[in-house]
Amino acid sequence: MKMKICCIGAGYVGGPTMAVIADKNPDIEVTVVDINAQRIAQWNSDCLPIYEPGLAEVVRRRRGINLFYSVDIPEAIRNADIIFVSVNTPTKTFGEG
Repeated sequence: MKMKICCIGAGYVGGPTMAVIADKNPDIEVTVVDINAQRIAQWNSDCLPIYEPGLAEVVRRRRGINLFYSVDIPEAIRNADIIFVSVNTPTKTFGEG
């Protein structure tokens, strides 16, 4: 049985981190989900929403094999063995998270 990871949040942390996890662990299925359909569409295209040196090559190498980007959050959560939450951390005006 292949381990399945779900990451909620396809931003500057979740997207690249999960791409590297998928690249380094080809036997793990990684699904990155987000409520932002436009961002998911970018991750599924050749025009990624984030630039990091080498990231596009990593995503191209693993996408559709063991790296997936989706807006179907409930399905990804149901299928996951491990769930990462990588979403914005709001801050208060007086400096507390």
